[in-house]
Amino acid sequence: MDEKPEITEAFIENMVDRVISELGRKLEALDVSLDYIAAAILDGDPIGIASRQSQRGRMANVPSKPPQIEPRSE
Repeated sequence: MDEKPEITEAFIENMVDRVISELGRKLEALDVSLDYIAAAILDGDPIGIASRQSQRGRMANVPSKPPQIEPRSE
């Protein structure tokens, strides 16, 4: 019969580290996707949204639309 490998504390820690690392990569990919969705909804720039989040945190105030500048009439 085949012997099963012993499940040690080190093995469990290694597996937990690998799972957490993989989840982190998946969440980062999801965050990038959500930035693009938010940019499409807000008619904005996904890189700008990501930049504001990294500077000000996840709850950064994002303007709903860029300010419109009216031409001056003379």
